[in-house]
Amino acid sequence: MKTIQDKISNVKELIKAKQNEIDSFEIDPDDCIESYEESLNSEGEVKVAGLTFYPADIIKEMDPTAYSCGLNDYVDGIDKTEVKEYQRLEEELEELESELTDLENELEEAEND
Repeated sequence: MKTIQDKISNVKELIKAKQNEIDSFEIDPDDCIESYEESLNSEGEVKVAGLTFYPADIIKEMDPTAYSCGLNDYVDGIDKTEVKEYQRLEEELEELESELTDLENELEEAEND
């Protein structure tokens, strides 16, 4: 019975750590550059003096601060529940919670015997 209680204690600590990881999850802007630039370029290319440029390239080159601020705003608008890494963390938490329930049931059965 002691080992089951130890396992329960360990799983509870893992759950707490996983929940902290979920609570502090942030999307890395560097992981979103491609989709951000795709959104900037979605209206198509821009012609300037007979030359063709993508809007993302223009903004990045002409005003890097605006580009960075725009990227951060873009990332802030992303629903983190749609991010695969966040979903993976939630799945791991669910698995730990299920394991805890199983261990608690096992402990209850052992105590009833």
